[in-house]
Amino acid sequence: MPSPCRDALLAAVFLVMLAGCRSNGVEVTTSFDPVATFPSQATFTWDDGASKLPDDPRIRELNLDSLIKEAANGAFGARGYRRVAAAPADYRLVYEVGENRWHGPEGTTSIFSVSLRLIDAKSNRHVWFGFGRAEVHAGRTREERAQRLREAMDRMLASFPPSQRSS
Repeated sequence: MPSPCRDALLAAVFLVMLAGCRSNGVEVTTSFDPVATFPSQATFTWDDGASKLPDDPRIRELNLDSLIKEAANGAFGARGYRRVAAAPADYRLVYEVGENRWHGPEGTTSIFSVSLRLIDAKSNRHVWFGFGRAEVHAGRTREERAQRLREAMDRMLASFPPSQRSS
């Protein structure tokens, strides 16, 4: 059952998405904790227990877990943030995938969203958030889906690590 706080958060995310940039049909947005310090190089590990995929056999068939991780590992790695297999790491990375489906006179439209959260391992604070959403196009190959995710992650992380204001 939806809660008022969750509904407000989803509405806020939707408004931010509308302002996001769009390329190849994928909208991306980011935000970060302005008081967090982002080093030019760091390590991260995936927090598999906190990552979420919809419980849907059609989605499991897409093997999104490995596609998302490969795309994020590459995008973060290109910016000096290296994945390590296990703790200790500077950060934990979590993803969440959501799907919204509408049925209308012209057929079914399905929108997937992927959110990434970078969590400081010491303070347990969420310090960076990235979000992407796009319409699902049936019949894409695994490589086409992987390429679309890589392009979206590269745009999502274009300004990563966030620059800090000088004092």
